[in-house]
Amino acid sequence: MFHDALAAWTNDDVLQTEAARAALGARHPAGLRVLDWPELRALFATYDPPATRQGRRDRRFGLLSVALATLGLILALLSPLAVGAERVIEMAAAALLVAGLAIMVFHRLGAQPKARSLGQRFGAELVRSLYFQAVANNLDLAARAMADDAALDDWKTARAQMLAFLPKPEDLPGQIPKLAGAVDDDAEAWVLPEWSDAPKPPEPSADLDLLLWLLRGQRLDGQLDYLQRKLSASLGAPGRRAAAVRGLRLFLLAAAVVTGLIAGVLLMMGRTPGSADVKLALEVTVGAVVAVLALGVINDDRLLAGDANRYAASFTAVSKARTRFDRGGVPEKLAALREVEIVCYRDLREFVGAHWRSR
Repeated sequence: MFHDALAAWTNDDVLQTEAARAALGARHPAGLRVLDWPELRALFATYDPPATRQGRRDRRFGLLSVALATLGLILALLSPLAVGAERVIEMAAAALLVAGLAIMVFHRLGAQPKARSLGQRFGAELVRSLYFQAVANNLDLAARAMADDAALDDWKTARAQMLAFLPKPEDLPGQIPKLAGAVDDDAEAWVLPEWSDAPKPPEPSADLDLLLWLLRGQRLDGQLDYLQRKLSASLGAPGRRAAAVRGLRLFLLAAAVVTGLIAGVLLMMGRTPGSADVKLALEVTVGAVVAVLALGVINDDRLLAGDANRYAASFTAVSKARTRFDRGGVPEKLAALREVEIVCYRDLREFVGAHWRSR
């Protein structure tokens, strides 16, 4: 239940690890010489690890705020049992609740770190898109380069020129507010503007068949594998975590309401706000409310549910594209590869928009 299905994800769809390149080279050396892109791999490494670290940092802040608020709540409940040390326990509980609230506020107001982390994630996925778009829009050259050294030189030269179309890393955080908006045209999905017009399908050949088969595995199967992991039953997956968070928040809110009512009834019965039972009820109420707020900072159940719905929709769309790829000839296979690029870009923009608006 607690297993992170993406913990071992290595981005081997873009041959990011030595093991992936060695495996492809051992089975299809002609494919490796076309699909291995060292310059792009280096660029991807500047985006993806920082984005992953930032995401983990955000989750740690969120979990820390929840832990502090929960610990404060537990201390408040136990304070009546600490005979002779009630005041110390109550102060410690209050300090923990304030610390949890402070972390929550710091995280919520950190717009610049959020822009930076989303910019890194957008950049990493744009680099991934370029890897596949470059091949899909130059199938003839890439297929010839599998066996022809002159064509391979042309392929490497063309690839090097494509890198200039990627945005500069330092510019991406400032573009996030705009990228958080809706996609106006599918042409935005293409790293090179000229790729918005579909190229002419190349003539069939054995090298082309192998290249298309490899692309099917790396892009279509790889994307579906990623989405299946995101839709798994683990609490690390958005859908399951959204349900768990929703239930926990409802429980804490119910506890806050009940203890708040108890405090109100006690006051109506003539107890003073400083009496032990009223103070305990109020401390539990405040602690439960702070825990709910802290939990929502990094585990917004509506955001998580939206992520799960988006992943499910993408899984359906990519599955349809793979079916189209499998059933058609070269023109249909090319159309399916281009369709996946648009699906992935729209999903990326929706991700950026949802997480930017939730900050």
